[in-house]
Formats: sequence, C-alpha cells, structure tokens
Amino acid sequence: MPNVTVTNVDLGGVLIEQGACQDGVLHNADADEAVTFLEGTILARHSSELKFYPYAPAGSNGLNIPVAVLTYDVADVPLSSDVGVRVLTAGKVNQNRLRIHGGTTITAAHLDLLRSFAIIPVDVRQLGAYEV
Repeated sequence: MPNVTVTNVDLGGVLIEQGACQDGVLHNADADEAVTFLEGTILARHSSELKFYPYAPAGSNGLNIPVAVLTYDVADVPLSSDVGVRVLTAGKVNQNRLRIHGGTTITAAHLDLLRSFAIIPVDVRQLGAYEV
C-alpha cells in the first residue's frame, strides 16, 4: 500500500473580531539586521516616542505594556528604522497565534495584560487540523 501524505493547509489568522484599529509607526530597534514582524506579534508603545515597538516583558519606557497586535506580516523592516502600520487596539484574537518577538513563551499573565487593553485572547481550535 502506498504511503499517504497529509498536508494541512491552515488559512486561519490571528484576528477573530475587529473592534478598533490605529495607524502608527513601528520601529525596528534591532541594530543588527532587517526584521520581519509576523502576524500576531504583540506590540507596546514607547512612552516618550509614541512609536510601536515589539512588546518586551522585561522592558522599560512602556515597552513592557502590551497595547496592540499586528494582524498581518510586516516584512523586511530595515535596521533601526520605522515603517507605517495599522494595528489592532481592541477586539478578539486567536491566542494560539499570538507571539512575542524574540521567542518568549506567552503566559496567562501576558494574556491578562492584553485583556486590560481591550484585546481579548480566545482559545481557538482549528477544525481542519488533524490530531495524531
């Protein structure tokens, strides 16, 4: 019998229900290289510059307060530069698709912080995915 190849095609996104969006500037503070910010990246707002930065749980100057989520990929942002974005500031998101730039694991405390800013993480199971 031939081997069966199963390919999961996942068309789901982070956005479940849009409540409010805001236009702003996303800053790439990485001094080494261009960065792609992926859909679901949690963002914070710098307290004095008022630009969006990737959320940093151990950060300062407001970067440790999650206030927005990217709902699409922002590719190849040059090092130490800015790019215009529209971010979700209120609504429901798939908590399984949220990410902290840099790979920090998301905890219940991070989800609670998002809730305090009107971004409601919802645990969504993808019906099209096979469980093995």
